[in-house]
Amino acid sequence: MSIFAPHNIETMNEDDVAGELVRPLCRALGYSQGDPEANLRSQVALQYDRAFLGHKNPGKDPVLRGRPDFVCEVVSYTRWVVEAKSPAINLSVDDSYQAHTYSTHPEIAAELYMLTNGREFRLYRVAEPEKIILAWSTDQTDDMLPVLKNILGPEAMKRRANIKIDLGRPLAEGIGSAVEIVAGHVVYERTTATIPLERSIDGLTNSIHGDSVKRLEDGRISAQINIRSAFAELEEIHDAIGFSSLTFNTSDEVLSTDRENPTLLQNIVSATIPAGTEFPRTLLSPGGKLAVGFKAECYTEALGFIEGNIFRGTFVIDYDYELIPSLYVRPPFKNFEMRTEGRFEIRFQ
Repeated sequence: MSIFAPHNIETMNEDDVAGELVRPLCRALGYSQGDPEANLRSQVALQYDRAFLGHKNPGKDPVLRGRPDFVCEVVSYTRWVVEAKSPAINLSVDDSYQAHTYSTHPEIAAELYMLTNGREFRLYRVAEPEKIILAWSTDQTDDMLPVLKNILGPEAMKRRANIKIDLGRPLAEGIGSAVEIVAGHVVYERTTATIPLERSIDGLTNSIHGDSVKRLEDGRISAQINIRSAFAELEEIHDAIGFSSLTFNTSDEVLSTDRENPTLLQNIVSATIPAGTEFPRTLLSPGGKLAVGFKAECYTEALGFIEGNIFRGTFVIDYDYELIPSLYVRPPFKNFEMRTEGRFEIRFQ
């Protein structure tokens, strides 16, 4: 069922457009007269009935023609304006500028404004009165409601008004002072070790599923990264020894956007696993209870640069293991080392 009552556009005038088309549309978008949160005001009188040209000066400021037909106000947040014209008028840039004058008046201070002659609707930002950001015919309005609510509805207007200005020092040119990591992956391309390995991890891809990058109080940039192993059985072990959530820091003042001069980030993780711990089969062991314990230190260096909303590069991980004898088992060697090289890609927003 349409938000508009049956009407004959050919017999309507400007007041009819305002009452029969604009008012029902504003109500359908969530505004009504006297609503304490989403108020609909009509024929809004302005105390200063002139257009502002810099400072208020009745001797220089031109007289305003008319008054805004409707002001949709998300109380204490923001406003948008609707200007109705006769169906006999073809909407023009001059009409846009008239609505723009109302919208930018300090007593209104709207963010957006709408212009209609009953046959079509046009939506503008106050900053660009010559650029239509959305246009549709009256017959399309019912289908357009979801889109319009997402732009002009009270909750949508609140969300935009609540956007905080980022006053922090940027992480990189064109990037805010903090970003959220949304996805990514790590590819292990070459692994070497001082002992024979049960199986190779070359070609293994682990996924990245969070978290964030921010600047610390001391000015350094820190990245918290959540990594999910390609082997489900390793997730519990990774959680236990701290390999699932890794913190990388850099002393660089900003993250690089230059492929030839990447940013260096570093991470160190240390863990001790006692003998008797249940362990899944990995490239280092056949699985089961560990006959001996071990200490592990993992040092990672990552070199990367920003391209759009992606941070990509290469990494090297050096693992240093020390085996701990148990009462019943003495390992054939005390220490061994392993190195993994690969590439990564992290998407952020």
